[in-house]
Amino acid sequence: MVEALDAIECRVLGVLIEKSLTQPGSYPLTINAIVQGANQKQNRDPIMELEDDDVKAALAHMQTLHLIEQAPPLPGARAQRFAHNVVAKLTWDRREQAVMAELMLRGKQTPGELRTRASRMAALTDVPAVLNVLQELAAYNPPYVVELSREPGRTVTRYSHCMMPDDGEEDPSDDGLTAAPVRERTEPVDGAAMAEERSLRQRIELLENRVGILEKMIQSSRNQ
Repeated sequence: MVEALDAIECRVLGVLIEKSLTQPGSYPLTINAIVQGANQKQNRDPIMELEDDDVKAALAHMQTLHLIEQAPPLPGARAQRFAHNVVAKLTWDRREQAVMAELMLRGKQTPGELRTRASRMAALTDVPAVLNVLQELAAYNPPYVVELSREPGRTVTRYSHCMMPDDGEEDPSDDGLTAAPVRERTEPVDGAAMAEERSLRQRIELLENRVGILEKMIQSSRNQ
């Protein structure tokens, strides 16, 4: 099993996936383009100030893991260009790539936030579609994503990627399954029952939110 990634490697991998889906005309990327993408002030959390050497080290390590490969140079160009290899290595489809890229670039998010932000990279028509992708990613053994404990004052839980150990807070019910973050596809951890239960729970939460909004609208109408 391949070892975990660090924060810089996750940022670099997230950038490569993002640009491959949003800017295919300029992909694969040069080191300079990766540095610029990693240091963007928007759509990134936390903000980083990486140098060329930081990115080169991250690329070199991920090449040994077969997550990154060097692309053939363009005719007449001397700059090295790099591409991710998550389709062949990790079997992620386009929607899984989009969700994982957003989690690696922005950190923990709700399904609604992921739907808004990742839809620029893949067709995610609604929150249930995002939940389906999250359930697929959580069904690897060990999982690629984990559902976090609901925070005080929040009605919807957030999800975090598991590509590096101790990334953000962990759900105490995950039994340490986030320790080894890069995996091969296997049978779902708990099968269809686990996915169905999680989907039902999330849908109940969404319905509760909508009922709360409707109650406020009715009360506001009565007051007027």
